[in-house]
Formats: sequence, structure tokens, C-alpha cells
Amino acid sequence: MEIILAKSAGFCFGVHRAVDMAFKTEEDKKTYTLGHIIHNETVTRKLKQKGIESVEALDNIPMEKVIIRAHGVPEAVYKEAESKNIEVLDATCPYVTKIHRLVSRYEKEGYRIIVIGDAKHPEIIGINGWTKEGCIIYKNKEDVDFTELDLNKKYLIVSQTTYKKEVVDGIVKLLEEAGYDVKFINTICNATSERQEEAKEISKEVDAMIVIGSSFSSNTQKLFEICKSYCQDTYCIEEAKDLNAEWFKSKNKVGVTAGASTPKDVIEEVLEVLKGMDAQ
Repeated sequence: MEIILAKSAGFCFGVHRAVDMAFKTEEDKKTYTLGHIIHNETVTRKLKQKGIESVEALDNIPMEKVIIRAHGVPEAVYKEAESKNIEVLDATCPYVTKIHRLVSRYEKEGYRIIVIGDAKHPEIIGINGWTKEGCIIYKNKEDVDFTELDLNKKYLIVSQTTYKKEVVDGIVKLLEEAGYDVKFINTICNATSERQEEAKEISKEVDAMIVIGSSFSSNTQKLFEICKSYCQDTYCIEEAKDLNAEWFKSKNKVGVTAGASTPKDVIEEVLEVLKGMDAQ
């Protein structure tokens, strides 16, 4: 059985930076992460062993230092931390920080902000918190409600950094063709685009596809959807123990990719188990 590993599988720049910052932070103060620093249970567990736990808010917690998650947070969180004299270690992905600056700037210039993504995702919650009026959020084309839009207004369109390009392009095209004054800035990060494109190409030529990543990870779920559309036998797992030998019976070629929050050692363990199954 041939195993093809995507070159883009695993930690992206932003995730690697955030995890590195968290593990290298000095243990001189009681430190928490605001939400899981990335969507990966292995990393969360290792940070907890280091004494860094995850909390969902700054309220009533005797912390001295907080690490901002890679997904970013609303502007109000920084102000709250400052008012409570909490040291902030900002691990927000630079690509996400760029979106914060864009929406804040364009809103001041008179634009209404449209964000394409999952309204419940931490990244979108964070982006929304960098505007005064709040963003219009669309998950897909079906969410577009023309009654809440004004042909006399101008709109800035950005998206979640890990969103599917096809969905983003479809919504932008829909609004442009309807005659709205829109300025679109592509904020899907290069790593996401490359990962999705490579996953698509690999899934076209294999008999089965494995996507490694957390069930809470948006980019992992998008990878799964893409792969599944080209390879029916696509499976999403979090770690090697989730593999099932039955999946690979009579399979000659298996593809493997992983979300941006999946550690290298988890990917390597999956590959080892797959090779072991092939040897049986």
C-alpha cells in the first residue's frame, strides 16, 4: 500500500509561533491561555502539565499573565487585561491581526464590514470585536440577506483565514453581481490555500484519504469536506489510535494530510501505524 503524505500537513506559521511562545514563556507568573491556544488536545494537555491552563474569560481568576490564543480576541479583552494589570503575551496569528487592523480602519472610513466565516468560531468572534457597529457574518451563500444591505453603502469583505476559497469567492461574486459597492480583500492565508489545494489533488488520485486534526478545528473540517468530495473513503481522525484497519482493505494508495493545529509527532505516529497495517 502506497502512502502519500501532503507536504503541507501540520503546523502552519501562525500555530507554530503561538505554540512556541506558550512553551517558552517564563514561569515567573501564574499564566493562563484565553481559550485553547490552538485546537489540539495534545498541545492543551502538554501546556497543562507545564502549569498553563485554559480559561474562557478574565473574570475572577487570580492570573498575572495571559496568553492570547492564535485565533485572536476582541479589542475589549486587551483593555480588560490592562485594567486588571494582567501581562499579555499576544500569540494571535499575524494574518489574523492584519484582519483586525483592516476592519477597524475601513469601518472608520465609512465601510460596513462583511466577514465570511463561522460566527461561532473564535477567530470570527475576535474579528467582530474590532468593529464598533459589529460585522455582517455569512457562513455561506444561503445566509446572504439582501434586505439588510444597502445599495448606497460601501462594504469591505474579508473572511476567516481558514475558510474554503470556493465559498468565499461565491459570496463575493453574488454581492458584486447584485450591484453592491464591495471591496474584497482576500484574507485566506497562503498556508490554508496551499493545504486545501494539495489535499484536493492528492484525494483525486488515492483510494482512501486520512485527515488528521481536532474535531473542533475549522481548517481540519474544511480539509475533510474537500477530500470527501473527491475521495468517498475519507476519514477524519485526531490521532493514530483512531485508525481502523478495515478502512484500508483492498486499498492500493492512501493519502494523508493534517490540519494546521496538528503536531508533527502525531502525524508521524499515524504514518507508523499505517505502515504497520500494510505489513500485516
